[in-house]
This record gives sequence, C-alpha cells and structure tokens, in this order.
Amino acid sequence: MKKLPIGVATFSELIENNYTYIDKTEQIHRMVNEGKIYFLSRPRRFGKSLLVNTLKNLFKGNKELFKGLYIYDKYDWTQNYPVIYLDFASIGHKNPETLEISLNDFINMTKMEHSIELVSEDLTSKFTELIIRIHEKYGKKVVILIDEYDKAISSHLDDIKIAKGNRDVLRSFYQVLKPNDEHIHFIFVTGISKFTKTSIFSDFNNLDDITINPKYSNICGYTQKDLEDNFKEYIDEISENNDVAPEIILDLIKKWYDGYSWDSKNFLYNPFSILEFFNNGEFNNYWFDTGTPKLLIDLIDKKGVEGEVLINKSATFSGTFPSFKLENLDFATALLQTGYLTMKAKKTNLGESSKYKLAIPNKEVHDSLFSYILGTYTNYDESQIQPMTDNMLKYILNLDETNLQKSFEILLHKIPNILYGKLKKEFEAHYQILAISWLQLLGFDIEGEIMTIKGRMDAVLKQKNNIIIIEFKFSETESMDNMLNDGLNQIIKNEYYKPYQNKNVILLSVAFQPRNVKCKLLNLKKAFKLLKKV
Repeated sequence: MKKLPIGVATFSELIENNYTYIDKTEQIHRMVNEGKIYFLSRPRRFGKSLLVNTLKNLFKGNKELFKGLYIYDKYDWTQNYPVIYLDFASIGHKNPETLEISLNDFINMTKMEHSIELVSEDLTSKFTELIIRIHEKYGKKVVILIDEYDKAISSHLDDIKIAKGNRDVLRSFYQVLKPNDEHIHFIFVTGISKFTKTSIFSDFNNLDDITINPKYSNICGYTQKDLEDNFKEYIDEISENNDVAPEIILDLIKKWYDGYSWDSKNFLYNPFSILEFFNNGEFNNYWFDTGTPKLLIDLIDKKGVEGEVLINKSATFSGTFPSFKLENLDFATALLQTGYLTMKAKKTNLGESSKYKLAIPNKEVHDSLFSYILGTYTNYDESQIQPMTDNMLKYILNLDETNLQKSFEILLHKIPNILYGKLKKEFEAHYQILAISWLQLLGFDIEGEIMTIKGRMDAVLKQKNNIIIIEFKFSETESMDNMLNDGLNQIIKNEYYKPYQNKNVILLSVAFQPRNVKCKLLNLKKAFKLLKKV
C-alpha cells in the first residue's frame, strides 16, 4: 500500500517518497493555459497548500516529478519561471506592526534566495523592486503564488481593530501586483475567506475567481472515483477488520465525510478526514478538531437569530461566491466559506444569476458543529454531548417526559452565569439555537421554521416512521404550563400534523424562561384528549 500523506503538503516529498497522490494536473493544465490571475477559496485542510506547491514545481520545470501524471506530456517543459512563493502560515500577524515586519523579512529572504540587491526601504516599494529585479536577473517574468492570503485577517475576527489594521497592511502590499503586470507571468492566490477591500479583489479587473467555476470544482478534495481507485487496499483492510462487506464501509465513509461541493454537481471528500480515517481505521471527527470555529460562536452570540440558517434548508446565495465585509460579518457567508455549509443544489434560469442552495455537508461536520455549539454554551466537554443526546432520543421515542425534562434542565443548568447575562437580552433567539442544536444531534432529518397553510412550525424531526413536531415558547413572565398548552394548541389548531398522519407522530412542546425550562411530550391521540380537557 502507498503511504498516506498525512501532514505532507510538499509535492516533491509526496512523489519521491511514494505517498498517495491524487492527480489534479488536468485542472492545473487548463488553468495555466487559459488565464493569468486566479483566486481559489476552499476550507482549511482541503489541499490548497499542496496545490500551490504543485504549481511551484511546475513553473520551476521539475519535469521528472510529474512523470505518469496527466500533465507530463502536455506541458512545455522548456518554459520555466522564477517563483515568489508566499505562505502566510509562516508570516507573523498578531498586529499590523508584526505583519509589516514579517513581510519585510520575507522579502529580504527572497532577495537572498535569488542573490539580488534592493535599495527600497518601505514595504510597498520593496515588493515592487523585488518583482522587477527578479524579472531582470532571469530575463523571465515572475510567477507569484500566495497561500492563505487571508490568514492575517481571518485569525483576528474577534478583534476587528487588528483585523482592519492587518487588512490595510495587506492592501498596500497586494496593490503592487496590478501596476507590475508587465513583470508577472502568473498569479495564483488561495484562502479560506474572500474579504472585500484587500486590493486583490478591488484592483484586479481581470482576476478569475474559480471558487465555484465548474471547470475547477474538483481541483482540491477527493472524488468518489479518487477514493475507490486510490484507497482500495485501505478500504479492504478496514472491511476485513470489521467483518463487513467493502460496500458497507464505502456507504459509511460517504455518510461521514462526503458532501462538499462548489458547483452543486460534483461532491467531494475532505482529504484530511479521509487520510485520518484510513490511518486510524475508525469513524470519528477529524477535520473539525483541527480548528476551533470561534467565529461561529461569536456570530451566534451577536446575531442569535441568524443561527436559524443552521436548520433552514432554504438557505441560499445567488451569483458569484460571496465576499466578507469586516464591518458586517454575515453568518451564512461565514459558514459557507469555512466549510460548515456547502452548495447542495443549483437553480439556473436563462438571463438570471444562478441560485445555490446551501446545507451542512456530512455527518462529521453536522455532529461536530452542534456538539461544539452546545459545549460552548453549556460548559460541557464535546465528548459528553453525544451520549446525552443518545439518551434523549430514547426518552422522546418512549414518551418518557420525566427524563426528557431532566435533560433539558441539565442543558440550562450548565450555562455559565457570565454567558447567561448575555443570553438574557435576547434569550428567545439564543435558547432556541441551544434547543435546536441539541435536537439536531438526535439523528433526525430536521427542518426548522416550516411554513404551512395555517402557520409556521418551529421544527419537525423525521426518522423513518417517527415524526416529532416541536413548538418552542419563550417568556419571562407567562406561566410555564400556559406556554406548554399554547404550544400543543398551536400544533393541533393549525393542523401541523396532517401531512404525517400515516407516521408515528409525537408532539413536543417546550417552554423556556430565564434559567427555567419545562416540556410536554405526547403522542397525537393523547394530545387531542388532553386539549379537550383544557
């Protein structure tokens, strides 16, 4: 079996040391032949750095590394170019001053690499001179590759002042690229987020953002064919160890790790998750643990109502891949750019912009995301959340109202006082995202805020023959019992149950007050009887 390239993002190391490499050079060949300035957004751990490093080796003319790959006999290897390779993972950015010093250090190291002298002192002029002098020395235009261009901004979204300061430094740094077009052969920029006002997007009218271009939808990540062709021995080994057919393992891998898409047609696996899965031989959360999505919690804390996008299956965007504005961060855009939402369907009408439907990609992201949200709010460790929800599912299906009530009480009891003070201002929206996050982990197909002829349901949970219709009620003053009965009355009066009468329908009414919660759990028949007595 070929070795798994875990943590290896250097193309030459993969090839020379017999690691598994998924050939992406067909898309690379198209890109270098059809354009000059490109931007690609993909979530973390999705193969962006390996792609940039592969381009570096291509432009340097390292032909032998590409033997056996698509591009080997199609590229003009007599053409090679000097490369400026800037990886922001190695650039300091704790504040604008540090960022500017670190970029100056990068230019100094690059000039030493190419044995040239520079006379300029300020950052912008120095970068300009670096490009010109390298072009003059080799008599060939320069290739500029920038990996994680946005790291100095996106790492500081909890401190907008630093983020803006870093953005200003980068704007002056990147603005060098356009006026020096005559010295540049090719530019490729990657990042997780697409920020406005960074000069890369505002200055370049010929920049090609290939993030959702169907021609490049598979340029990072593994397709189903990639998985089955390149990891068959690993799949067979896990199949034998678990005494199940390989088809069952493939179905589970698909459920856990597939589902990312940037054209709503081709769906991909996250390379990091797949490699870790084959390395460990167990289904688990791998990708999510590599970075804490504090941005999500910050946005929920500030704009709790927008948490509805996590369960709203009609979440969409239209036209081009959306950008970030630091002054007004959009929750759905943050989820999309960071990989917690992906493009599941596309609708195109002639003469109109395409509309993309968004959804959570797979089980790994779904379970990890909602466990994290609950863990953050309740002070529970994420590893404690899933066992609790497993028990909660049993309580609901067995109509065990007493233990379900205890579960909700535990949920509220663990909210820290300092966080509770923030929640109280708009506690309805925040308690609703807590409740919905908890219910998401039950393993149901959940829909939230569903419109019917007679009203709007809070949530419906679906699992095989079971349907749970949920109403949440929130008040600082109204009695808990009144709120519970109002919730049940709303379900019956508005006939929310009617589309599901051939299923096992369970009604769940949940009432919240600050630091207090109560629930009522009934099947449809008992609910009718109870409401007749009220």
